[in-house]
Amino acid sequence: MTPTRPRVNLDSAAQRRFEAMAHAAGHDPADRWVGGYADYEWDHLRPALAAYAIDVAARDVLEFGCNVGGSAVVLAALGARVQGVDIDPLLVAIADANLARHGLDGAVHRVGAGRALPFADASFDLILANSVLEYVDPAGLDAVIADLHRLLRPNGLLYICGTANRLALRERHSGRWLVNLLPRAIDRVTGRRLQRGLAPWRLARALRGHFTVERNEAWLAARRAIHGTASLTIRTCALLGRLSGRAPGWIAPYIELLLRRS
Repeated sequence: MTPTRPRVNLDSAAQRRFEAMAHAAGHDPADRWVGGYADYEWDHLRPALAAYAIDVAARDVLEFGCNVGGSAVVLAALGARVQGVDIDPLLVAIADANLARHGLDGAVHRVGAGRALPFADASFDLILANSVLEYVDPAGLDAVIADLHRLLRPNGLLYICGTANRLALRERHSGRWLVNLLPRAIDRVTGRRLQRGLAPWRLARALRGHFTVERNEAWLAARRAIHGTASLTIRTCALLGRLSGRAPGWIAPYIELLLRRS
């Protein structure tokens, strides 16, 4: 059965609460990345999950870094038992309201930066890290990955996607050219922290001993499922992945990896 796109009742109290929470955080609720984020993820995250054969129905799923809840809405609509966490209390409130305005169940929690997540060991079948690991302090990445490993059940999956790659000449979120080439020491001199992508070699070090990479061939299928075709950049990444024997998601503009708990 083809899943049904989740819909919002624009005249509901839940919709008014979502709009109020968005305004309180200084966001436009009609913005594509706020009110429209669930629709975006329905067209991007959902086909990617299908390409990787990730079935979330009746599974316990954690979204690490839930932002405004766009991905959480998709996961819940696909039948997952969703929990979300974020360090920003305003985003937590928006994500909670986002689920409610779609008529979906889920729990969203605020967590402290650098602290262990408030769940028991082996609580989840799948953890989604969508566009979030590049915002983690590199010094704390090892601890974050170790905690995600703790939370997964045996053979559980960690799906990393939408993560800006430091190999890209243009930082994917800010749009700045060459900033990924600048050492972080410059930030200490200028007093300004520049947004950079996540270095894949740094991620690989954090994952070592905790996770193994799954289903390399699904990466290209996911791109085609989302976009209907594969650009020259995508085809080049797929080719380099085959030649190197590594998942192309390591070198793509956005890091994307399906990982299994070791």
